[in-house]
Amino acid sequence: MRAKIKWRDDEDGHLVSCEEEFRHTLAEAEQDAARMPLIAEVILDDGDCLAIGLGREVSVLSYVGASKMPPYFSSQGSARVRDGEGVVFHYYGHWSEFPPSAAVPIAEAVEAVRYFCRHGKLSPLMNWAEV
Repeated sequence: MRAKIKWRDDEDGHLVSCEEEFRHTLAEAEQDAARMPLIAEVILDDGDCLAIGLGREVSVLSYVGASKMPPYFSSQGSARVRDGEGVVFHYYGHWSEFPPSAAVPIAEAVEAVRYFCRHGKLSPLMNWAEV
């Protein structure tokens, strides 16, 4: 496991190389998200990035490869949100809205991020849609 987790504009992020560092860093991000729901980026050494929404009852995941070129992928979930309402998170100074169809349970999103850190690819246990 080796990745950088970043959620603040003013920091370079936190390098994680083991399960304990992963849990500690994600807990720190979740503490910040308790004040304002936010997106944290999990960036692998090769530059691939999986973003996770924190601070709400549901989460969203968004994948961008190292090239920053398509294809991009978003989680597809069954988590309940208010009818027709998007899911909003703060992302580096701006509010970003995701469609309700992208909402997944937070525990599943965290597991998908853990899988991404360990294996360097998207979790096969999550449904993904190309966006």
